[in-house]
Amino acid sequence: MNHTIALLNPPHDSWVHIFPEARIYQAPELPMRFFKMGVSKLILEPEKAPYVIPMFHSGMETVMVEERIPPQFLPSIGKDIHIRFGEPIPFDVLENLRARWHEAREHPTKSEVRHLRIETAELVRAAVNDVRSSMGFPPEPPNSNDPKSFPPITTPPRKDIKGWLTRLRERFL
Repeated sequence: MNHTIALLNPPHDSWVHIFPEARIYQAPELPMRFFKMGVSKLILEPEKAPYVIPMFHSGMETVMVEERIPPQFLPSIGKDIHIRFGEPIPFDVLENLRARWHEAREHPTKSEVRHLRIETAELVRAAVNDVRSSMGFPPEPPNSNDPKSFPPITTPPRKDIKGWLTRLRERFL
């Protein structure tokens, strides 16, 4: 994250694209996962406020199927992917959060810093959810941003991967 902040600062002023859920998520029928607080770090800590453009995409779960056996190394072709961008989060909103962040950093309390990071992550999540809703996905259920309320990951660990290349060679050679 520190390297990413360096990319956002001068002289780089780079574009940074992140997935704030911080994991592969291939369940379009479920709500978005909660956003990690690292997204807050990328907004609050650079020298100047970055442009934050919310986006949402769907269909990647058909291009790179996570549970495919053997593991999928090349994308499937002929699949539909939908991508939509929203309006940038207004600078005045971001600058207000950043001003509060700088105040909190002068005399930090753990709860105040944590609350501000959560508030920032929830702001970004709400903006992404607006884009998601505009694509026809159902509204998020109440408290869906709470990590405790999200359904547990039920995909069992992959035990079939170990030795799959050897089995493939034996089969075709």
